[in-house]
Amino acid sequence: MFTSAVFAQKVTTSKFGDISYKMTQMQVATLTPDKLAVYDVNNPEMPEHEIEINEIKYHISYYKNLVDKRFDVYEVSSTSSKLSTLSGIKIGSSLDDLWKVYKKYDISVQDILEDNETKSVRTFTINDLDNGCTLNFYLKNNKIVKMALVNESGFLNNYIYEN
Repeated sequence: MFTSAVFAQKVTTSKFGDISYKMTQMQVATLTPDKLAVYDVNNPEMPEHEIEINEIKYHISYYKNLVDKRFDVYEVSSTSSKLSTLSGIKIGSSLDDLWKVYKKYDISVQDILEDNETKSVRTFTINDLDNGCTLNFYLKNNKIVKMALVNESGFLNNYIYEN
């Protein structure tokens, strides 16, 4: 008898479940080869789409890499409780949990414009200078409601190639 179990997918400052910050749009598309990817192209330089892998919904934004003219992952986010950090932080964890686990890291807590998806107005951010990424935890009532990995350096370094 075959049974399938879905284990929690891990989130780090370089990987978000099945998606790495170094992936291209084409590499992400191979994760769901049987599904047609529909992109929101309101901003043609940064298309977005949602995919589901292993019962986890991801929202992905891409930026146009000016060197090789392909689209690379800029941000991947999710509100799924099936994702957790290596330290066990997940959707529903508290701001106090974040402080306990990450107080020795390069972090920031800031008020933000209201997030459309979660109505969150605050983030707790881990800055990973080595990878050039940030791991953002969106907070509502001091509980995590969304996580996002952002490839800051890829996007920002992109503009040194602009003519």
